[in-house]
Amino acid sequence: MSPPGNGAGRGAVGGEPYLTPGERQETQKALEECEQDTDDARRGGDEKDRQQLLICLERGLHLRRKLYAENSPQVSTACRALCEACNFAATHMLNTENLKGAHDLLKRAEQVADRNDVDRAITWNNLACYCRRMGKLRTAVTFLDRALAIEEHLDSADAAQTHLNLCATLSQLQRRSEAMYHAQSALMRIYETLSPQMLNGELSGGGEISREHREQITVLCIAYHNLAVEFEYLKNFDAALCAYASGLRWAGRFMDESHQIIGILKNSAEAVKAKLPHGSSALRRAEDLMAGFPERHGGGAGAAPDSPRSG
Repeated sequence: MSPPGNGAGRGAVGGEPYLTPGERQETQKALEECEQDTDDARRGGDEKDRQQLLICLERGLHLRRKLYAENSPQVSTACRALCEACNFAATHMLNTENLKGAHDLLKRAEQVADRNDVDRAITWNNLACYCRRMGKLRTAVTFLDRALAIEEHLDSADAAQTHLNLCATLSQLQRRSEAMYHAQSALMRIYETLSPQMLNGELSGGGEISREHREQITVLCIAYHNLAVEFEYLKNFDAALCAYASGLRWAGRFMDESHQIIGILKNSAEAVKAKLPHGSSALRRAEDLMAGFPERHGGGAGAAPDSPRSG
């Protein structure tokens, strides 16, 4: 007699697929072997290992769907692992100009990301990157808007990076006011993230900072750069110079002199200076900003920075 349920081979108990004891034992053994192969592939680092990892994760998901209900933790965890691997491999392919391969993996990631908001936001950000490479800027904006809606709802620190991606894409579309809005939004998000560390002295500049904080400050400097670029497009050179200088203020405090962003900000600031009249108040303001943060008496944390406004 066939087991109850609407789908072929589907049982009613706990929503799990129906398998005979022998089939279940055989499938569990195959899953154990697959997990071992997956671990071996994870330990490798070349292209062949990445491909093998994807194959193993696909097989692991297939086997778990034979053993467990679709809404089970086991299937959800397998979907997340596959989504992460697809995004990682797709990012590598984007960097090596394998655009078709990247697109195929990102569409697969989108399929298995439908049950997790974080996975969807990451995948849509990467799909937006693919679309920008293909010149499909409006489609890229659509993906970024979707990702940002999730990140803002989750109050994720990743929202700042998505704001910057939107800024760059909208700038390519000549949508200046919207691009500037997202640059300013990125600044505010990063300041909100860094404020607790600023207040308790972790960002005093007197010692090493964590990798996470360094990455956040890098995003902050990029946001200042992008904001300055939009000011330049609007011929507001005073505000552009002060934005570049504000980025240099942070970069000079927390980054090595050889960091790429420092060179970019310095060169951009010098180019804008040449467009301003001698004695401009913006020149004096920029010099004060690039001199760095004033030190507090008594050895405390550096003075709180200006607000994200660059005027």
